[in-house]
Amino acid sequence: MNTTITVDLGGKRFTLDERAYAALRSYLDRASARLGGHPDRVEVLAGLERSIAAKLERRAPAGGVCDEAVLTATLGEVGRVDGPELGRPDEVEPAPAAAGYDTRWGTRRLYRLRDGKIAGVCAGLGAFAQIDVNIVRLLFIIAALFSFGLLLAVYIVLAFVLPVAHTDEEIAAAHGGRGRRG
Repeated sequence: MNTTITVDLGGKRFTLDERAYAALRSYLDRASARLGGHPDRVEVLAGLERSIAAKLERRAPAGGVCDEAVLTATLGEVGRVDGPELGRPDEVEPAPAAAGYDTRWGTRRLYRLRDGKIAGVCAGLGAFAQIDVNIVRLLFIIAALFSFGLLLAVYIVLAFVLPVAHTDEEIAAAHGGRGRRG
C-alpha cells in the first residue's frame, strides 16, 4: 500500500504519493539552497509554492492523489530552480554594472500598487524609486500645495496611464525583482 502525504502549497491542500512528495521536497530544498542567505528568500519560496499550487491545481485529479508523473510535469512547467542566476558568484555572468552600466533601474517597471490607498500611484513610485511610500506621499502633498494643484492633475493622469500590478511577477518587477508588496 502506498503512503499518501497531504501538503499545503500556497494555501491549497494537495494529497501526494510518497514519490511525488519526495520530488516536491527535493525541488523546494534545491530552491532554498540556491537562494542561500538572500534577503527575500522566504518571500521567493512562498511565491514559488503559490506558482506550483496554481499549476498543480489544473493537473491534480479531483479529490485524488497526485503521483510523481503529475508532480514532475507540474514542476517542469514551473521551471528549474538551479539556473546560473542563483548560483555561486563564480557561476554568475558579470553584471552590466561591471562594465560601467548603471543597473539601478534596469529591471524595474513602473506600476500602480494597490495597497488600500487612493489609486496606488505613490506606492508604485515608491517601489520604483526604492523610497518608503510614506515619504513619497508626504513629498506629494507638499509638492501639490506648492504647485497649486498641478501635481494633483499629474497624479490623476498617472492613475489612468500606469498599469496596476496584479501578478506576483508584476509586483516583483515594480520592486526591481524583490517581490515585495508596497
